[in-house]
Amino acid sequence: MTTWTSKAPFAALALFTLSACEGGQGFSLGGSAGAEKPPLLQTSLAGGAVEVVPPQGYCIDRKSLKRHFALMARCDALGLPDVVTAAPLGILTLSLVEAAPDTPLPTPQDVAKAVGLTQVVETDSRDYTTIFVAEGPVPAEGMSGRHWRGTARLAGHVASVTLYGAPQSRAVSDEGRSLIAELIRQSRARSESQPNS
Repeated sequence: MTTWTSKAPFAALALFTLSACEGGQGFSLGGSAGAEKPPLLQTSLAGGAVEVVPPQGYCIDRKSLKRHFALMARCDALGLPDVVTAAPLGILTLSLVEAAPDTPLPTPQDVAKAVGLTQVVETDSRDYTTIFVAEGPVPAEGMSGRHWRGTARLAGHVASVTLYGAPQSRAVSDEGRSLIAELIRQSRARSESQPNS
């Protein structure tokens, strides 16, 4: 299972964003955002097989995109300060692994063993989707070890979704489960509506 463990510069930026916004100070990339292309409201991965549609208030960081990976954050944290949202502040990642139709989804226990998670509590398992909360390693110092994860079948792939947030943030509360579910539901619906599906 592919998971995000990058210590890239974006992780440090994300941590600063989380800290500033959770404290009610807000955050903007300022003048640098205008010189770059804005974040995306959706994108295609895996050669167009999977359409990724973030939950409401979230955008996709263009710089993060790989063939089987996307990183998302609240749109205002990615340089769209005019996008007003009540979404919890956090960092969402989605990675894909191509899989045969009869390949079972990894269980929360499988994922826990692979990436060193503890205190795994499954909260939802239906419609080729499993969502759970666990304690484990974080991509940047200062993020909460408690985070949400999901696995789902998406257009011939198994998706692994992770949501990180600052300690005590809404992203690590029960609201985080809803963000994971919305990302999976919207991405599946858009992927299945594609002509080549």
